[in-house]
Amino acid sequence: MNKLTPIAAALAATMSLATFQVAANTSDVASVQQNVVTANTTLSSAMVLEELSSEQLVAGTTRTLVDISNIPQVSDVAVAALKDQLVNAKDGDVVEIPVGRYANLGVVKITANGVTVKAAQEGTALFTGLVQLITQGDDITLDSLVFTEGGPAERMGGIKLEGNRNTLKNSTFHYFIEDYAYEPDERRSEYPKYLWVSLWGKDGKVINNRFEGKHKRGTLIGIQKNIDDKADNHIISDNIFYSQKKNQFNELDIKEAVRYNGNSWEAIRIGDSKSSQWPSRTQFINNLLVDSDGERELISVKSGENRIAGNTIFESASMISLRHGKGNIVENNVVLGNHKQHTGGIRIYDENHIVRNNYLMGLRGAGGQIAGNADVRGGVVINTGIINVQDGEVLDQSVKGKELNKQWTPKNISVESNTLVDVEYGMVHGNQTHRVSLFDNSQVENTFTGDKVAFSQNVVFNVEDNLQSLRADPKAELTNPSYSDEVYYGATHGMDALPVGISTEKPSYKMVNGFYQFDGVGADVSKLNVLTADEVGPTYRFQ
Repeated sequence: MNKLTPIAAALAATMSLATFQVAANTSDVASVQQNVVTANTTLSSAMVLEELSSEQLVAGTTRTLVDISNIPQVSDVAVAALKDQLVNAKDGDVVEIPVGRYANLGVVKITANGVTVKAAQEGTALFTGLVQLITQGDDITLDSLVFTEGGPAERMGGIKLEGNRNTLKNSTFHYFIEDYAYEPDERRSEYPKYLWVSLWGKDGKVINNRFEGKHKRGTLIGIQKNIDDKADNHIISDNIFYSQKKNQFNELDIKEAVRYNGNSWEAIRIGDSKSSQWPSRTQFINNLLVDSDGERELISVKSGENRIAGNTIFESASMISLRHGKGNIVENNVVLGNHKQHTGGIRIYDENHIVRNNYLMGLRGAGGQIAGNADVRGGVVINTGIINVQDGEVLDQSVKGKELNKQWTPKNISVESNTLVDVEYGMVHGNQTHRVSLFDNSQVENTFTGDKVAFSQNVVFNVEDNLQSLRADPKAELTNPSYSDEVYYGATHGMDALPVGISTEKPSYKMVNGFYQFDGVGADVSKLNVLTADEVGPTYRFQ
C-alpha cells in the first residue's frame, strides 16, 4: 500500500528543497514560524453525544497549527552530527534539535542521565526513515518530536524507554509505517509485529502525545513487565490514539493465518501472559481513543493492579480487556460506539477486579463467528474460563493445557454503578468457546463460569425492541452471583426468571451535559468527561 497520507504528501513535496544543517540559522526557523497560527474554535461544553463525530474529537482547533510544507530534509552530515550528539550526551545535557527532517537516524542509545531531547520549535523536528531512540539512562525527557514517513529500526518501536523515570511527551507518531519490511514469513505466513513505543524500566511517563495511523501489525504501546513483584508504576496519560486499522495490507486474506494475523493490534498492552500474575500498577488515564479498530482488545491488561480511568473511546470496534492479571480497576471511562458495528465495552477474566462508574452508549457488538455469546462485544462481558476457580484451581505455566496464556475464569468481580444506554447487548454472561491455542483450533472440553460476581446499582437503558439489556446463556449460569439495585430496562435473554435485585421498571433520569443521569443508579456523570484534542495530545497540530 503506497498511497500517501496528507501529511506524507506534504513531506514528499519538500524533498526537493535544499539540505538543512543541524546548526540552522535564524532566518530558516523564522520562515517556518510564519506558518504557525493558533485557531480559536472548540467544541461546545453542552455537546450532544449522539451527534459527535471523529473529526470533531481529533481536530484540536485551538492547538497551534504547524505548516510543515517548508520543513526541508537535512543533510546526511547533519543527521550524523545529531546522532553523535545524542550518543555522547553527558548527564544533564539539553539537546535542542533545529527545524528539519532527519532521515534514517538508525538505532540511537542515550546512556547519560537527566538528558532532555527536544525540538527547537514544537512539531518541526521530524524523524523519517528507520529510527529507534533508546533511553538507557534515567530521568530522560523526549519532547515535541515527530515520527513520520518511516518506521521503527527494530521491532520494539521507534522509541524504547529503558531506564527509570523516562518521559515521552508532546510528540507525534503519524503514519509511521512506510519503511520497514512487512511481509508474511515462510513458516506460517505470519506478518511481523512492530510496536511504536515500548516501556521497559520503571516510573515511565507517556503524556500528551498523538499516535495516528498505525496500519501495520503490532501493539502500538507495549508495557514490557518483568516477571517479578516490582511494580512498573508507569503513567500513560492525556494522549490521542487515532485510526488504528488492521488488514490494510490484506493480512487477513491468508485464511490459514487469520487467527494470529488478526492478533496483536492493541492500542496498549500492559504486561503479557507470563508476567500477568505480578503487579504493574500502570495508570492509563485521560486518553482519547478514536476510530481504532485493531482487534477485540483495544486496551489489553495483562498484569495486576492497573487503573484504566477517565478515558474517552469513540467509534472503536474493540474493547477494554481485562485479559490477565488481578486487582485491576476500570472506572469513569466514556465509551461511545455511535452505532458502529463491533463496538463493545469491557470484557473480564481473572480475579478481584472493580468495574465502576463507566458510561457506555451506542454499542453494536454482535459478532457471530462462533455460536453462543463467544464473540459478543457487549457492554460488560463476564467471560467463561478453562479453570475451576470455585474450587481454587489456577493457571500454571508448568501445567500442559493450563498455561498462563489461557483464560483464567473470572472470580470476585465487582461491577457497580455503570450506565449502559442504547447498547445491543448490555450485561453479558458469556459462554465462550475456548481453543487449545492460537495455532490449534481444537476446543477445550471443560469450561467454567464466573464465580462471585457482584452486580450493584448498574443501569441498562434500552428502548429499541431489538436490543438486549441482559444476555445470559442458560447453559452457563454464573456461580454465586449477587444483584443489588440493578435496573435492566429492555429485553432480557437467557434467564426464565430474573434474580432478586434486578428491576425491569423504566428508570427516571435527567440530562446533564449530554449524559443520562439516572435516579439512584448508574454512573455519577459529574465524574465523566468527553475528551477532545483541545484538551489532550500535543500543544500543536499539523495543517
